[in-house]
Amino acid sequence: ISRDGALTGVNVEATAQLAKTSAIPVIASGGVASVDDIVALRGASAAIEGVVVGRALYDGRIESVEALAAAKEVR
Repeated sequence: ISRDGALTGVNVEATAQLAKTSAIPVIASGGVASVDDIVALRGASAAIEGVVVGRALYDGRIESVEALAAAKEVR
């Protein structure tokens, strides 16, 4: 919650750990500042189902096409 809208980066390690140990699908949220955050999440765990981009998309820091391409890249 403290990272939501702050554009400070995602807590990749904690989100990946949660996704790996939970039977419930995990969607990363809070802090996404660039496509690099999406790539880091994708690389951290196949169990992460998605990511909320939010403010970075609204502010134009990330283009939707670029974000979708980063999320879909084969590992």
